[in-house]
Amino acid sequence: AQQAGKWATDDVVPTTYKQYKVASFSGGCFWGTELHYQRIPGVIATCIGYTQGAVKRPNYDQVCSGSTGHTEGVQLLYDPTIVSYERLLTKLFNTLDPTLLSSWKR
Repeated sequence: AQQAGKWATDDVVPTTYKQYKVASFSGGCFWGTELHYQRIPGVIATCIGYTQGAVKRPNYDQVCSGSTGHTEGVQLLYDPTIVSYERLLTKLFNTLDPTLLSSWKR
């Protein structure tokens, strides 16, 4: 998570880190989405934040107001020898409705 924070501060979006792969997903509430991923074997670390908006480094209240254009996101560091990218995508689509902005299934 510390490395992901450094990437965010440096405006870097990597695809690999050491022997691991990096995946970034957005949609729904990042707390719920993050928890789903933390329970999957092979997910090494998670980091949450905001993505796609027009305001640089917005705070929670700004994003929740809907005025910045951000969505909540989670970045994963995962071991592809243990869990596939396809499995991570399946988990995402099983926990949120991709047709709705910021909508996750309960």
